Amino acid sequence: MNKLVTIYILNRKQDTNIWLASLVAITLLLLRVKITHSMYLLFLIWNLFLAIVPYFLSSSIYNNFFDKSKKVQNSIYSLTWLLFIPNTFYILTDFTHLHFINPFQFGLDMLILSSFSFAGFYIGLLSLQHIHLLTTAKYGNKTGNLFIIIISFLSAFGIYLGRVLRFNSWDIISKPMELVYKSIYALFSFETIIYTLQL
Repeated sequence: MNKLVTIYILNRKQDTNIWLASLVAITLLLLRVKITHSMYLLFLIWNLFLAIVPYFLSSSIYNNFFDKSKKVQNSIYSLTWLLFIPNTFYILTDFTHLHFINPFQFGLDMLILSSFSFAGFYIGLLSLQHIHLLTTAKYGNKTGNLFIIIISFLSAFGIYLGRVLRFNSWDIISKPMELVYKSIYALFSFETIIYTLQL
């Protein structure tokens, strides 16, 4: 319970840090657009938005965890959170878009990708902390730690689905059958297992 109180007190500070990290990343990207007159890498803003979604969901779950009237809402949010949490770590793979054009632009792009990656990864850790803390409080440390291992594997698998198979979180609605079929097939692929474990 003491840990829950601590997280509650730190939430406002965490929110500030998230917005600050996001603002720095977006400002650098807009500076790149101004300098190069190119829209390349603007997709990072969308990726960052997708990374922020699970944090909002986990914050809502955390704030309403002991409210029995919110039980159904929390269940829906938890399932949605599970679908979106890989997005927070997926942004780390955006370094594949880093190309050498000239030393200055390469350095700027490296800084931009690093800032977005940091923001997404930081948001992901905070969101995991919310859910891990609640799981530990309700089911104990062993279950809470097992939860982290399972979510880490599922997030890595989700990154594989996004980076390699080119699915995204919305496809659970727009292309559910194709997503399920290819996900099951991928689970029995040696390539998938190696890729997932490397992450």
